[in-house]
Amino acid sequence: MASLVFPTTLNLENREKAHAGTLTAEQVDMLKSMWLRLLTLFQQPGQEIQLPHHEPQESNTKKGGFFGFGAKKEEPVHDYFLGATSDPRWTSLPLDKALPIIPGEMLHKAFWGMVATDNPDSTLLRFLRARKWDLDAAYNMLTNTLRWRLEMRINEIVSLGETGLIEELEKAKTGLGVAFKKQLEQKMVTLGGPDRRARGVCFVNVQVHHKDNQPLEVMKLLTIYVMETSRVICDYPMETVCIVFNLENFTMANMASILVKFLVGCFQAYYPETLGLACVHKAPWVFSTIWNLITPILDPVVASKIVFTKNLDELEKYVASDSLPIIITGDKSRPAMDDLKAQTTPKAGYRLLPADNPRIKNYWDTVVDYEKKTENWCKIREFGGDEDAMDRLKLGQHYRVTRVKAEKIMRGETVYHVKGLIRIDDNDRLIINYNTSTWGEKDITDWV
Repeated sequence: MASLVFPTTLNLENREKAHAGTLTAEQVDMLKSMWLRLLTLFQQPGQEIQLPHHEPQESNTKKGGFFGFGAKKEEPVHDYFLGATSDPRWTSLPLDKALPIIPGEMLHKAFWGMVATDNPDSTLLRFLRARKWDLDAAYNMLTNTLRWRLEMRINEIVSLGETGLIEELEKAKTGLGVAFKKQLEQKMVTLGGPDRRARGVCFVNVQVHHKDNQPLEVMKLLTIYVMETSRVICDYPMETVCIVFNLENFTMANMASILVKFLVGCFQAYYPETLGLACVHKAPWVFSTIWNLITPILDPVVASKIVFTKNLDELEKYVASDSLPIIITGDKSRPAMDDLKAQTTPKAGYRLLPADNPRIKNYWDTVVDYEKKTENWCKIREFGGDEDAMDRLKLGQHYRVTRVKAEKIMRGETVYHVKGLIRIDDNDRLIINYNTSTWGEKDITDWV
C-alpha cells in the first residue's frame, strides 16, 4: 500500500499510462470514435422483442463437481430467471446479426448500468486497452458485453439487491431463491480486503461447494452478484480486484468445470482489465491435473496475474492477515469484516426503478447532459492536452457524484451494505470500510 497514492484533489498526477487523464492524441481519437459509435447505436429502433417460451420442467439442478469430474450426464435444462426478459435471438445469432435487432434504448440502459459509479471514459478505455487499441475489436467486445448483460438481467440483479433477488428467484421457481440464499450463507464467495495494493478482495472458498443441490443458474447468479457488488470498490486508483481461491480441504467432490469456465469467461470477455491478482491458495497435488485443464482457456494476460501460495506466510505477502477471513486463518479472535454477523436483513430493492423518483430523474438528466457534452467533444479534432484531460475528469466526477446520490435507490442492499463495508452516508458520500489496521473508513466519492 505504500506505493499507492490516494487522491485528495482531482489531478493528473500518478496516473497509469493509457488511463483517463494520461491519453495520447491517438488514444483520445480512439476514445472519441468509440463514443460516437455507441451514441449512434443507442438511437437504433431495433425489432419487437420475442420473449422465450419454455416447457415446464421439474428441476434445473445440474449436478457436477467444481471441475466437472464425476458429474452425471443429464438432459439440458433452461434457466428460470436468467434470460427470461430478453429475446433469445440476441444471444443465439452472431453479434453482427443480433446487434441491429436489439432496441437501442435497452442497449443504452445496459451500458449505463455497466458504467454504474465508474468514470464513463474509464469504462470504454478498459475495452480499448483489452483489445490493444483495435477500435473494431474493442467495440465488438463492448457491444457483446451489453447483449450478455441484457440476457443476464444484470441491471435488475443490482437494483433488486440480496433480498429482492431472493424473492424474485423464488417467484421464478420455488426453491431457487432458497438455494441462492443458502449459497450466500455458506460463504462460498465473499468480499473483503484490502490486499497489499489496496484492492478489494474476492474470496472463493472452494471447500464449501459440493456437487449436489446447487443449480448452475444459482451459481452463475452468485458470481454475477458478487462481481457487480465488487465493482463499487473497484475505481481509480484501485481499478482492479484481487481474487483468492482458497483450495484448503479441496477434494474431487468440489469440482465443477462449467462454473470455472463461466468465471474465467466473465473476466476475459465481460469484465476486461478488472483482475489485478489471483492467488491460488493451498492447492493439493490433485489440483495439478485440474490446472492442466484450466490453463488452455486462460488468456495469457490473465494467466500472468496468477500466483500460488502454499501457506499463510506466502499468502500474507499479497493480503495482510487482518484482511483474511477466519476460514483461511483459523483465528476466530481476528474476524474479518465479512465474518461479522449482520444485525439486520438487507432491504429489498426494485426490479423496475421508480422513474418519478427525483434522484433517478436527476441521474438520467445527468446522463443526457454527459452524452451531449461528449458528442460535442468528439467533434473537436484538435488534441486538447492536459486541459482537456482535466475537463473530462471533472465531467466524469460530476457523473459519479450524481450516480452515488442515486445509489440507495438504484442498487439494492447487500450484506456488505448491512455490515458497513459499503455505505452511502447521510450526506450522499460513498464510504468504504474494510475495518483493518491499514484501511479504516475512506470517502471514495470523488475518486475518478
